Formats: sequence, C-alpha cells, structure tokens
Amino acid sequence: MNILFLDSIDKNTYGGMEEWIRLTALGLADRGHNITIAGRPESEFQRRIKASVDNVNFLDLEISGDFHPGTIAKLKKYISQNSVDIITVNFNKDIRLGGLAARLDGTARVVWSVGLDITKDSLIHKVLTPRLIDAVIVPSESLKKQITRLGYINPDICNIIPIGIADTECKVSSEYKKILRSKYGLPDNAIVAVSSGRFVDQKGHVFLVEAAPAILEEYPNMYFLWLGSGPLENTLKDEIKKRNLSKHFLFAGMLDNVEPELAGADLMIHPSVQEPYGIAVLEGMRAGLAIAASRVGGIPEVVRDRETAILFEPRNPDDLANKVISLLDNPDALGLLGTTGRLRWRKHFDLGTMIDRVDDCFESVLKSERNHAGS
Repeated sequence: MNILFLDSIDKNTYGGMEEWIRLTALGLADRGHNITIAGRPESEFQRRIKASVDNVNFLDLEISGDFHPGTIAKLKKYISQNSVDIITVNFNKDIRLGGLAARLDGTARVVWSVGLDITKDSLIHKVLTPRLIDAVIVPSESLKKQITRLGYINPDICNIIPIGIADTECKVSSEYKKILRSKYGLPDNAIVAVSSGRFVDQKGHVFLVEAAPAILEEYPNMYFLWLGSGPLENTLKDEIKKRNLSKHFLFAGMLDNVEPELAGADLMIHPSVQEPYGIAVLEGMRAGLAIAASRVGGIPEVVRDRETAILFEPRNPDDLANKVISLLDNPDALGLLGTTGRLRWRKHFDLGTMIDRVDDCFESVLKSERNHAGS
C-alpha cells in the first residue's frame, strides 16, 4: 500500500499522536509499504521521524487555513502522482485539507487516527467530517464513546486499536537509579517520581503540585522529575516557587529519549484530567515502573487498578497524595506493580500487535471500497 500520514501540528510541538505516527510509519515501512510523512517543514514532528526512520518519504507543507487551496492542490497532486491508497489525518484541519484532497483525487481513502476528542457541536463539523473520512482509528473504548456522542460519527466505522510500543533495553534497575541521581544532583536516598507529558491543562500537573506538600511531609526525600515542555511551564514553575517547593521539582525538558529517566525512577505519577489513552503510562509499564495515575478516560483500559497500577480520582490532590503515600509505605507493592505492569504491556500492548491491526484496518478500508466500486 501507498500510505500518507498528514499532521499539521505546529513546528515546536510533539505529542502522543505524533509518536503514534512515528511508530506506525516505522512498522508499516518495515513491512514493505510505501510511506510518506506530510507536515510542516523543519518541525519537531518531522525531525524526530527523520532521526529514527530512513525508509520513508517526506512532503513539506506550508499549512495555514483549514481550506487553503494551495495546500489542498499540493496534497491532491502528490496523492494522484504517487497513487496514494490511504491518507491518515489527525487534527480537524487535517481532515479538511487531506479529506478534500482525497475526494478531489477520487481514489485515496481517508482514515482519521484520533488521539483526543476534538469533535465539535457545530454545523461545519457535522456536515463535513462524516463526508471526508472513510474510517476512524481510536485507541480506547472511552474515546470511541466520546467522539460518537454527537451522532455524526458512525460507531460502525470506528476501529479500536490500542497503541503499542516496542521493547527497550532500559528497565528499572539499581544502575539506572544511580545514574539518574548523579545526573540531576540528587542524594543517594532520593525517591524519584517521574511524570511525562506536555505542560497543558489536560495533563493536570497543577494537581500534583497541590498534592506535593502532603507527600513531602511523609517523605521529605521525594523529588518530582518532569519530562516535557509546553505553554504552562512558566506558570507551573511560578506555582511551585510560591509554595517553596522548587528544590523538589526537576524540569528535564523535552527529551528525545525518556527511557533512561523512566528506568532510574521509583514510580510514575500521571495526574491527567483528560486522557483518551496514555502513551506515557504505557512507557512507564514497559520500563517496569509502579504507576499512580488518575482514573480518567482510557487509562483504566490500559492498566488494572491495584494489579498493575494504583488509580486516584482526577482533580483531587488529597486522593493523589494519599494513594502515593500508601504506595511508598509499602515498597513490596511498588515492585509488584512494576513487575505486573510490564507483563501486561508485553501481553497486550506490544508494537507488533498494533501494526498488525493497523495494517488489517487499512486493507479492510480498501477492500470495502473495491467491493463498493464493483457492486
């Protein structure tokens, strides 16, 4: 198949769905499919994919408006000249640009890969979206319910394909713990809780800040290592400083490789208030980390409460603090959650399984279209 992935994310941002594209593009390319990545030139999105994948093509697009005729024309030309079979889209802007280009071409099918509920109760969404997509991929039942609640997305075209990630050599160990504490200048007895995600309201970092004093009262050697960047970074730093907690919060920035940080931590705290799936949680499970996460969105589908993780109520700093303290009070539970979490990742969320399902989904979309054309 000839497959084009379109993502209009801004140049300096890289999120969960961009990682999904990177992983999926790599997996499908390795299976012999011809892959093209379309996005903003010199973007973090394209840079990361170019750094890890050497057998795909790139299409640079100067993306502006949702209906920009020049962008649509360039996409349509590329689709036609390269006999693109499937174009996957991410944002609403992508649905319109890619969907219209595909409809003008007349043969390419459009698959909407959804990482967050971006449906809207407006006429333009209700009229255009169902006419410009042929299938939907969602990572969880929770997100499927969200995007179909308004009635204009047909549940029958939604394919639930849990996100999978490949194994890594970096797993929780005393050696990685030692390296991490040395890297960040922490004492040998430091307890490190890692959180990974963009600094946006959705990720709920502020609730961890509010929970921190109660945790530190019981465990004054606790440190919170935050991986990522985003528009709320300075706001969060100000809030931390106001509470005199600056020495306990470490900002590592947006790392190309988070695996050593995860392998050197003691647990992961994921305080999201909106999380359709949670790739970061999956990465923590793969590393063998104990997970404390909010009971929201698709997270309860990824973990098993009190078996592979401990869940707390979203937007509830008291519950967050109590659950984390209860984990720290029981070191054996920390180790058991990490071990069972890694086993669950290996059984249900392996990258190869995800690529199999995406491949089958794309083939099914094309087969359905061929059958329709022949009828």
